[in-house]
This record gives sequence, C-alpha cells and structure tokens, in this order.
Amino acid sequence: MTATPWGEAERLAARKLPPGPGGDREAIARQQRERLFGAMVAVVADKGYEATRVEDVLVLAGVSRNGFYKLFSSKRDCFVQMLEEVERHARPVMLAPVPDGDDRWDLRLRALLDRLAALLVSQPALARAAWVEVYAAGPEAVAVVERIDRTVERAVSAALDESPERAGMPRAIVRALVGAVRKLVHDRVRSDRVDELPELMGDVFDWLNSYLTPPRALRRPRRVPAELLPAQRPPADARERILVAVTEIVAAKGYPEMAITEIAGRAAVSLTTFYHHFDGKEEAFVEAFWRGHRIVFDTVAPVVATAADWESSIALGARALTGCQTAMPEIATLSGIGVWATSPAGMDVRYQAIDTFKAFLDEGFRLHPDTPVTARDGIAAAVDALMYETLRHRGAERMYEVAPTFAYIVLAPFVGAERACELANAGVDELRGRGSAG
Repeated sequence: MTATPWGEAERLAARKLPPGPGGDREAIARQQRERLFGAMVAVVADKGYEATRVEDVLVLAGVSRNGFYKLFSSKRDCFVQMLEEVERHARPVMLAPVPDGDDRWDLRLRALLDRLAALLVSQPALARAAWVEVYAAGPEAVAVVERIDRTVERAVSAALDESPERAGMPRAIVRALVGAVRKLVHDRVRSDRVDELPELMGDVFDWLNSYLTPPRALRRPRRVPAELLPAQRPPADARERILVAVTEIVAAKGYPEMAITEIAGRAAVSLTTFYHHFDGKEEAFVEAFWRGHRIVFDTVAPVVATAADWESSIALGARALTGCQTAMPEIATLSGIGVWATSPAGMDVRYQAIDTFKAFLDEGFRLHPDTPVTARDGIAAAVDALMYETLRHRGAERMYEVAPTFAYIVLAPFVGAERACELANAGVDELRGRGSAG
C-alpha cells in the first residue's frame, strides 16, 4: 500500500461518495479533491512528474475527467494545489512547541529536524513528490516549497537569536543552512534511503551547532578581478555548438521545455547532425553539464593552487568559482538551477560534481580532526543551496557578492567564526600571501 496524507492510494477510489440529487455537492467536491491529491502524490512518486498523465491520476482516484477539470485547470494546477494543502497542514505540526514545556533554543531546533524526519519517513511517496519531483513541475510549484522553507528559516532564526553566540546570524547563512537540510533530504529521498533520515538529523543538528555568528559583517564584493575571469573562446565544432545551445536554452526556459528541434536550430545544425552526436536531449544535457564543469574547474583550479595554505585556498576558491559563475551566467544557471528539473541521469552528474567539491574538504578534516564528520555533506549542501538561492532570486550577475558568505560557510566548522570571517573578507592578494587587501 502507498501511504499518502489523504489515505492509502489503492483505496482512494473506494471512498467515492454516492452520486445523486440528495448528495452534498460541496462534500463530494471536497472529497474528490482529496482523492485526486492522494492519487497525484502516488502517481508522481511512482512515475515522476513529467511522465504522469492526468488519466493515471483519474483512474487511481476514481474521478471522471469532467470532474477533474471542474476542480483543476491542468495537471500542474492539481499538483500545486496539493502542495499548498500540504503546506497548510505541515506548518503547525513542524512549528509546534517542544513537548514537556522545555523551550530551549537548541531543543526547538532539534525538535524541528526530528519532526521533519518523522513526516518524511511516514510519507515516502509525499517525500518524493515534494522534495524531488517538485522541480519538474515549474516555478509555481517550487514557490510553494520555498514558502515552507521560509517558515522554517524564521523559526530557526528565532531559535538562534536566543543563543548568545548565534544571535543575529545573517539571514543568508540561515537560508543556506535550511537549504542544506532540504538538499540532504533530497539526496536520501531520490536514492530511496528515507529510513536514514532520523539518524541523519541528529548528525545534522551537531553540524549546525558548529556555526556561530560572524564577529564582523561579511563583505559583498561587486567587481570580479580580471585574473579570476575565465578565458572566452568560440565553439570549436558542431558538437560544441550543440552543447552551447543546450546550455543557453536550459538557462532561458528550463530542461522540460527544451526541444531537440530548438537545439538544432540554435546550433545551426541538422537533426541528422544532432543525432550523430547524441541519442537525445538527456545525453546532450549531461554532456553540456560536464562541458560547463570542465570550463569552471579549469578556471578555478589554477587560482586555488596559488593560495598560501588550505584555509586560504577555500576562500580563494570561493572567489574564483563565484567570479566564474558571474562571467558565465548560462553555465551557472544550467548547473545551479536547470539540473534540478532534469532526469535521474542529470541529477547523477550533479551529485558527481558535488563529490568533486567535497574532495577539497579532505585536507580540512586532516588539519582539524574534531570537525563533525557530517560537515562534509552538510557544507556541500549549504554551498549548493546558497548558489541556488542566489541564482534563482538575484541572478548570476550577483554571484560574486556571496563569495565571502560561501567561504564562511565552508570554513567556520573547521577554523571557527573569527578565523573564518577573517579569511572570508580577505582580498585575493591577501589569500595568495601577497599582503594586499585589494
């Protein structure tokens, strides 16, 4: 049986109220909505949002096509309204007072994480629909889960403000840490490891506690130094023109809306040429992702190699990476936002790229062995969340501004708030050991 917030999916149709002139129309419509919401969760969890058809939902819910379109304008409308219903019911549960009246800030934070884990373990189909498939449903659906995140952010900020060492934590850091929890959950849900979440949340709590409020304001640099900018070069051949076209289209309209005919037209190649190089748009996307990853890595790695030490290399790498993203907004958007609405193969390459970043943290654990082990996954998820948030709401042209916040999030669990803040605010020359604050 597939559990949903509206009952077991296989029994939804059996709950159908009897039709007829004596029936309560409002009650019938309300129950139809609930059955459709439950069916939507179950089908999307099983097939994925893109592959889900309205007909699949109707069969499971026991609702006619006419009945569906009296309630919803489309599949997306039903999915979004389902998420809104989840939001209404989940908010008071997630933010309920701590049992036994002990309202310490740390117990409230831990209770919030535990409730999230309990909800997802009890509703794995909902977890997949709302944490994984939501990105394929478009911006309106993503906006609903972002509202849930904002509610959690306010609760986390309020709790941290009661801790003397964490009061006044910058909202950008709180948002990145909350986003990290979402992304850590996403990883477990997409790989069918929901049962790991209760134990994970205990480790996440320990990692979150390693962050103290920066002792000074983190800077927001505007101008990317020329030495951090990537070399620009035209596409070498038809294959690379195709990859550039994929990158531009995904950045402009998203992966689900991208058509192969549009790719071929933008790249000025025939469909025969496209299929000579790629089996379909999924393979082209994966290759476009790796092309962007190589360009960024080839720009960042030589810069990082000039750092005075490991700690400085992290702060310098944050400058180089965000500078590169500012200079190449289409690549940044594809890898930071567009990838979330792709296929499982697309998400696989995203996680492989994140593993590349995690490798840079290994030296930190060697130098600072008391750092919580969960920091490896948590830091990567928090940086990913920071970039996603910046790209989605401020644009790639503002990425360089978050370089100090990026550096602080990475370094604080290893070196503490004071040193992390110093490194995060340091200039490029300082980080290279040249003594200049420029």
